[in-house]
Amino acid sequence: MTYRKKQIFIYFVSLIVLCLFFSCSSTTEVEKNEKEVRYKSKPEKVIKSLDLVEREFISTSKIKTIEKVSFELTPAGKPINGEKYLTQNYNPKGFLIETITYNSDGTIQYKYNYTYDNNGTRIKTTRYDSSGKMTNYYKYDYNEFGNKVKAYSYVLDGNLEEYYTYEYDDDGNLIEEKWFSSSGDEVYNIETDYDNGIKTHTYTYDENGDLIYEYVFRYDEKGNIIEETKYNSNGLKVGIIQYVYKYH
Repeated sequence: MTYRKKQIFIYFVSLIVLCLFFSCSSTTEVEKNEKEVRYKSKPEKVIKSLDLVEREFISTSKIKTIEKVSFELTPAGKPINGEKYLTQNYNPKGFLIETITYNSDGTIQYKYNYTYDNNGTRIKTTRYDSSGKMTNYYKYDYNEFGNKVKAYSYVLDGNLEEYYTYEYDDDGNLIEEKWFSSSGDEVYNIETDYDNGIKTHTYTYDENGDLIYEYVFRYDEKGNIIEETKYNSNGLKVGIIQYVYKYH
């Protein structure tokens, strides 16, 4: 894997972590019911925040852990060299309690822990390296509908390292995520397509707006994502990401 591709992969994994379908911290139990929110553009339509939708789905499905495994493909299209690169752990209420990312050799790269207020809103994410040393923390801004619109990554001295913005459609679906350096230069962009509220495709672009990868999602009969197929900018299939579920 070239340095450029490795850098792009790190950006993508980090965005996944930051945009995970949010839940509760390991030290905070949220007892209050989250509110449903209404978009002013469609006052007759009740829309729940993405955080709440995800928590309800995870809790109802009794999902305990989601592991993501990345495969390369042979010229014949056969998956090879499977590498687990992400683990998400949930409690019985559907709250995310820990995210772990991995290096290519299977060792831990980072761990992320989450802190929420009494309304179930994520107010802080803390990142630790493999030795348990804190490296970064993240803060968030939300719109009036309870959806995250901006995230800030800080190093330990409090200086801004980078930030991220999030855009939604009128139905509350996340349609665009952007990654910026501390100076405001755009580094990365992800756009997402939906079909009746179901995520079908994501497209990743570099700082010049050029397409890097397209991901196509496949679901099981329960509505769980079970596979992402990865295509390069020429439309060639270059990889597969499989989801492994464990239950309470």
